[in-house]
Amino acid sequence: MGRHHRLNHPPLCWNVAITVPPTALAIAFIVTPVAMLVAQAVSIDAITATLSDSRTWRVIWFTTFQALISTIATVAIGLVPGLVIARSNFRGRQFVLSLFAAVFVMPTVVMAAGVRALLPGDPAGLLPIVVAHTMFNLAIVIRGIAAAPVPVELEQAATVLGARPLDVAQTITLPLLRPTLVGLTAVVFALCFTSFGVVRILGSASSTTLEVEIWRETIILGRIDRGVVLAVIQLVMLAIGIGVWIVTRRRSDAFQSGSRQPISLRGRLVVAGSCLLVSAPIIALIQGSFRVNGSISTSGWRNLLSNSIRPGLRLGFDPVQAILVSLVTATFATAFALTLAVLIVAAVASSPTIGRVVDGVAMLPLGISAVTLGLGLLITFDVPPFDWRASSLMTPLGHALIATPFVVRPVVGALATMNRQQVDAAATLGARPIRSLADSIIPVVTVPLLSGAGLAVAISLGEFGATSMLSRSGGETLPIVIERLLTRTGGDFRARAYGLSLILASATMGIVIALETVANRKQR
Repeated sequence: MGRHHRLNHPPLCWNVAITVPPTALAIAFIVTPVAMLVAQAVSIDAITATLSDSRTWRVIWFTTFQALISTIATVAIGLVPGLVIARSNFRGRQFVLSLFAAVFVMPTVVMAAGVRALLPGDPAGLLPIVVAHTMFNLAIVIRGIAAAPVPVELEQAATVLGARPLDVAQTITLPLLRPTLVGLTAVVFALCFTSFGVVRILGSASSTTLEVEIWRETIILGRIDRGVVLAVIQLVMLAIGIGVWIVTRRRSDAFQSGSRQPISLRGRLVVAGSCLLVSAPIIALIQGSFRVNGSISTSGWRNLLSNSIRPGLRLGFDPVQAILVSLVTATFATAFALTLAVLIVAAVASSPTIGRVVDGVAMLPLGISAVTLGLGLLITFDVPPFDWRASSLMTPLGHALIATPFVVRPVVGALATMNRQQVDAAATLGARPIRSLADSIIPVVTVPLLSGAGLAVAISLGEFGATSMLSRSGGETLPIVIERLLTRTGGDFRARAYGLSLILASATMGIVIALETVANRKQR
């Protein structure tokens, strides 16, 4: 029996050859930058200077406060639409969910630009930040609740027995949904806590977050040691928050959701209102792109790809070049993320124990902010023989590491559903172990890999945090150009920024909606 078991598995040399490359890449590009951050932060002078600065504590307070307010607003607004979609069956339901998913992957600079176009005046401070975070993260709450097993039949039984709607919510719905709500709340809080693009554009000198402060200390003031200390403080606070969530989270008894019911008129209004709410920034961008200095004008679109302010005076960056750089960067980032994903999948298939470890390391970027990851790469690869500070590959590398978890997770999940008895059966019928593994795995992981590749393209096109740390003059991506246009006053600069934001939003949202449509067709 033992001999038969060994014959059905690849030889040891194959396992070593497959598991070493992803392990080495994960250590080199994920573990090492984080370790370098911690090592660089161990400086008494830097720690003392950072912690003794009153600005540090103001930034920590505002970061926590705005994340808390944004999370409460997001969960409160998204709860009812999520429950309505979870309970109801209506035409266009899947398109509504796809719309929310597309809004969530919308670049942060686009959402910030949309909120700036939506709110009157020149908004800056806590209110526009909370509005942007709420609209941006509303999709997580609504989709999360819509996918949860809502106790429809229990609610109906309680109503028949005379319970009031408020009593049903307090005694049945919310207690059974508590694990889902706790998880969604933790995710939203973490995203708001590490927000960069929204705060960078809509914040002010007195309303800034740790993420923006890390960028400011490192790039603007050149105090890398203090930026590293702030990055470690942020990592510690996130780790504490995740630990508290794990400890306090309680699992409820398993239950099955009841069958969905036809949607009521009130439910249609709720769903339509939530769709309008998340679409409001895009609508505002369309209007803003045709408004220059308070009047209707098409000059923003006519000058959209121009790099001039007026004859003889240039912007300092080229929108056309930025679009090309974004496309090239997304191509390289996706290729690297796919390569790493394929290696991890092969490692999981060949050696589940080592594969799980590598898979866990590849998930680390989910718990590290983009700016912190960019800073880690910056201080790691800045000395020979790996002095890549001026290399154009630094930005695609950062994008790839951010996108890798979104490529790997669906593929590994699909691999877990594979029936390994098929591998044993193929080997029993005479197939070589490696051939039997390949024939069994490739059909299972092909679709998730392609979906992950599309998502990696969308993430790279809109990535702003790591790009702000890693990009250099002449290598600006489209989000960087949009942010710089938004900071300029007068002329048609803001209209141009809104037009470019619409182009970027159309690309990223179109990719996600297409992926969702294909996935839904395959599930039928």
